[in-house]
Amino acid sequence: MREVNEPTRLSVSAHLVDARGKACPAPIIELAKALKGHAEVELWATDPATKPDLDAFAAVTGHRVAEVKQGKPFQAVVQRKR
Repeated sequence: MREVNEPTRLSVSAHLVDARGKACPAPIIELAKALKGHAEVELWATDPATKPDLDAFAAVTGHRVAEVKQGKPFQAVVQRKR
């Protein structure tokens, strides 16, 4: 059962990285580690720098940001580069 303020998952099949409360670059570092073992990762983060950091990370690595939901927390589904 979901807690009252718990966000809804964007992709139930993706591995979840819950980086809420962590300052950048920690959410991106955790995402990068998770992408080594998972083809698709959902990232939750509360640091406002996460979105621009994620865009830069994807541009440099070639990973695809498949879905983004702005809010508290910021949510994104990232697919590993093929």
